[in-house]
Amino acid sequence: MIKQSFICQTWLGTAGTFLFRAAIALAQETTPEPAPMAEAERVIVTGSHIPTAEESGPNPVQTINRELIEKSGERTTEELLRNLTVANANGLPVSSHASLGAAPVPGATSISLRGFDTSATLVLIDSRRVAPYGMGAGANGTQSFVDLNSIPSAAIDSIEILKDGASTTYGADAVAGVVNIKFRHNYRGAEGTVEYGNTLDKDSGESSASALFGVGNDKTQVAGVLNYYRRNSIIQRDRGFTSKGQSAFSSPYNLELSRDAVVATIRADTTITPAQQMTIIAGLPTDDLLFGHAPFGTNGTAPASQFVFTPLFAFDSRFDFSKFTSVLPETERYGGFFNAEHKICGDQLILYADTFYQDTKVRDERAPVATLFTSPGSVTAFIPPSHPADAINPATGQPFGILGGPTAADVGAPPGAFNPFNPFQQFISGFTFARLADFGNRLYGSETDAFMSTVGVKGDKLFDGSWGYDVGFRYSQIKNNSTGSFVSVTRFNRILNANDPLFDHTSSEFIVTTVLFNPFSD
Repeated sequence: MIKQSFICQTWLGTAGTFLFRAAIALAQETTPEPAPMAEAERVIVTGSHIPTAEESGPNPVQTINRELIEKSGERTTEELLRNLTVANANGLPVSSHASLGAAPVPGATSISLRGFDTSATLVLIDSRRVAPYGMGAGANGTQSFVDLNSIPSAAIDSIEILKDGASTTYGADAVAGVVNIKFRHNYRGAEGTVEYGNTLDKDSGESSASALFGVGNDKTQVAGVLNYYRRNSIIQRDRGFTSKGQSAFSSPYNLELSRDAVVATIRADTTITPAQQMTIIAGLPTDDLLFGHAPFGTNGTAPASQFVFTPLFAFDSRFDFSKFTSVLPETERYGGFFNAEHKICGDQLILYADTFYQDTKVRDERAPVATLFTSPGSVTAFIPPSHPADAINPATGQPFGILGGPTAADVGAPPGAFNPFNPFQQFISGFTFARLADFGNRLYGSETDAFMSTVGVKGDKLFDGSWGYDVGFRYSQIKNNSTGSFVSVTRFNRILNANDPLFDHTSSEFIVTTVLFNPFSD
C-alpha cells in the first residue's frame, strides 16, 4: 500500500509575512523489524536556574579534540589558541615586552574573545578554575589572566570554547566567553615526542620533548605527562620589518639648553677666532631654549663650539633601539601532569586525584633606558653646571652664577653641585631626551611556578540511571618572581655631581674613584 504524506514548513519573512514551502513525500508502508536497543550518547549540560526566553537556543561551543590538535601543527598551547579565528588581538602574545605600559609580563600569554580584554575570558582546566597569573596585564596592570605558556600542549586531550557571554553562570570574568582545557585521562599505553626546529636565520632554535604513559584495568588507572620546551630569543635587528627603530631618546643626549648659556660658552672659547664665534652664534636658533648634542664619535670632551644645535624638538640625534631589543624572549619550561582514578563501587563511586606542576623561565632584553630628565611623579634628573654657581670666575672676579635654564631649587640640586664635563654654565634638565646606553641594556627575568592539585569523588548511573554527581577540592597556586635591571635616577644624579661625597676619599660613601660620570659621549 502506498501512503501519501504532506509536509508544510513555515518561515517568518523579513517583511513580516509568512512564506510557505510544501513538499510531497512518497513512502511505501512496510512493517520494519525491531531495531536493537542502543545507548544514547551522554550529554552534559552546564547552565543556571536563571529563566531565559523560550526562543533561546544552545550556546555556540567550538570543540577541538586531540586529533585536531595534532593536525594543526601548532607547537604550544599559546599558538594553538591564539591562532584560532575566534581569538582577537587583545590577548597577550608571547612577544609582549615587560616595559610596554605598566604590565611586567614578559613571555606570559593569554587568549581573549569577542573583542574584550584578556580579563573577560575565563580559562578553566578540567572544568574547574585555576589561579591567574601573578601579575596583571594592561596599561594599569589590572587585567587578570591564565598564562597559556604554563599549560603544556602534550597534556591536552581537548578544548571547548564557549563563544558567547557566560557571566550569568560563571561570573564577570566570563563576559566574553569560556575556554575549558581538558587534560588527558584514562590513557593506556605510552608515547613520546621529540621535536627540534629553527628559523631560516638559524637564530631561534626551538626544542621540545614530551612523554605520555598510562596503565590500569577496569577498576584502577594511572596516567601522566612529562614535558620540556625551550626556545631562544630573536633580536629586532635580525628581521627586516623590525630592523629600524629610530628614537629621539638618544646617545649622545638631546640636551635642552638655554641660548644664553650656549652663547656665553661659545664666546669664552679661546680655541676659535671671534669671527668663528660670531658665525656659530648667528647660526643658533633664536628661541630662548634649543636642543644640542655632542658631536658623534667623541669621548665627551668636545667644546661647545663643536656641538650640533637645533630648534626645540627638532631632533638631530637619534638612536636605533632595534639593535638592542628582543622581539621574542628566551623561554624555557618543564613540568608534568599525573592523574589517577579508582572505582570503589563500579561507576557509582569513583575516587580520583590529579596533580600538575609547570616551571617557566623567561629572559627578555630591551634597549638601554630611555628617559626624559623631567618626568611627572618621579625624581628630576639633571646635569650640574660646569662650575659651582657660587664659585668665583677668575676672568671676571664674580661668581659664575647660572646662565639661564632651571635653578638649583627647580631640579633639587644640593649646594655646590657641578660637573666639569658640562661645557655650559647651566643645570641641564627639562626636556632633555637621553638614552642611558653607558649602563647597558634593560634585562628582565621572570620565573613562574604553577601548581595545581585536585581530589574528589564522583558517581554515575544512580537511581534510575540518569543521575550523577562530582564533588571535588582543587588547590591552585601561581608563584611569580620577576626581576629587572633599571637605572636609579637618584644615584644617576649623584654620579653626575663632582661635589658628591661619593667622590670624596675621606667620606664613608667613597666609591674608590674620584672620576665622575661623563654624559657627553655617545
